[in-house]
Amino acid sequence: MIDGEATLEVAPDGGPADRVPVSDLSVPVLIVDDYTLSRDNLVTALAGCGHTIGAARDLPSMLQANAQIAPEIVLFNIHNRDCEMLMVSMLQLNPQARIIVLGVPADDEVAIVKCAEIGVVGYHIRYQSMAELMGVIRRAAAGESFCTPEISTVLLRRLSELAAQRQAGTPTPMLTTREAEILRMLRMGLSNKQIAAELCIAVHTVKNHVHSLLAKLAVRTRAEAAALPSGVDDCPPGC
Repeated sequence: MIDGEATLEVAPDGGPADRVPVSDLSVPVLIVDDYTLSRDNLVTALAGCGHTIGAARDLPSMLQANAQIAPEIVLFNIHNRDCEMLMVSMLQLNPQARIIVLGVPADDEVAIVKCAEIGVVGYHIRYQSMAELMGVIRRAAAGESFCTPEISTVLLRRLSELAAQRQAGTPTPMLTTREAEILRMLRMGLSNKQIAAELCIAVHTVKNHVHSLLAKLAVRTRAEAAALPSGVDDCPPGC
């Protein structure tokens, strides 16, 4: 309770819980940000607008907060560690969630395109204000998608590139049955040890499969592989 008012408590990192007023509730919003100052400021600002707020910094705290408030809107700091993996995991866990990514550099084409491929519905650029963020949240809550003209330019250019690749007959990476299975588990945020236990195989075997699928997908990290669109895990007929 805060001065006799009911509150929602969400502990982002096992420490003291954030206390947020829950009167005059609006859309449930989850903030995923491992920068404590930024996260706390957003909690304060959005709680003052009547939203039910959850806060998280990593996968375990995100899973906990999702279970507590069932967010309709999820804000991700793009500079958060493993941000891509966390966004993918959130959409698998809560497919109805609408993701807005914060702090996007307007000239970072790779990050912008990757977010779109994951399923982000809104972008908040570094130079934009809190008032503009509230506008993006309102539009996302209404079922709309929003991006600035700079973001639109990047995404349209990417669509043109993909169309050109299809016309040129660029092949889609073909994974083996096992590699496709492991990729799906990477998207769930499982570790090599957890994957090995699920598939009843050795950890070093999992590592070999991960190394192979990273090479086939032309990515460097597990998070990048997990963030790829689902079409890339196509495997031979019968898999």
